[in-house]
Amino acid sequence: MQATPKFRALVCGHTGATGSALIETLTALPQCESIVAVGRRKNAAQEGNPKLTQHVVENMQAMSKTHPDLGAGCTVAFCCIGTTFNDVFKKSKADEYQSVDFVIATEFAKLAKQGGVDFFAIITGENSDSKSQMRMTRVKGETEDFVVSLGFKRLAILRPGLLNRGKGRRGWLEQIFTVGGIFGLPVQKLGQAMIWMAMNQQEALKRYETPDIQRAIKGFESSHFG
Repeated sequence: MQATPKFRALVCGHTGATGSALIETLTALPQCESIVAVGRRKNAAQEGNPKLTQHVVENMQAMSKTHPDLGAGCTVAFCCIGTTFNDVFKKSKADEYQSVDFVIATEFAKLAKQGGVDFFAIITGENSDSKSQMRMTRVKGETEDFVVSLGFKRLAILRPGLLNRGKGRRGWLEQIFTVGGIFGLPVQKLGQAMIWMAMNQQEALKRYETPDIQRAIKGFESSHFG
């Protein structure tokens, strides 16, 4: 199967670090004709972007019901929604983690499915497993299971390890684990990997572990910067 030369993107999480980086790359990419982004607020830095249409959805946990047609006409979708590293381990954030990483993520997947997208990509994490005893990996696994059940024509599940969100976005825990930003996968590179997958993945379902993501990054760089 040949990759579609042109595509129209649907994005969730466009105000976060990964989503913002993804929007920037998509904007510069000739193959991307247009971008529709849904979120609880607008990305102010992207105001005036002629490729981008931003939709503010107050209740993201019901978006597939309240805004069922937002994904219409889009051919690929990217789910970049997720709880920050600083909050994911906090017991006080357990309900918020569930509502964001499962409820909003699966609502966006339903929205994309309703829109008829050909390809769906979602970022989960290492060791995601719905049977895990750990809340973080269990919720991510439950999200994966739900998205798989929707039956997308092509589905990419990205399971990166530690992410590096860049200067100005790192909390103290993230600072420690990335050694001040030296380590971790840069979110810009993760966005590039997602785009490469959208344009090249042939499998109906593929889970990308860190080595697979690195190969996708090299594939993107070879195609666009080589």
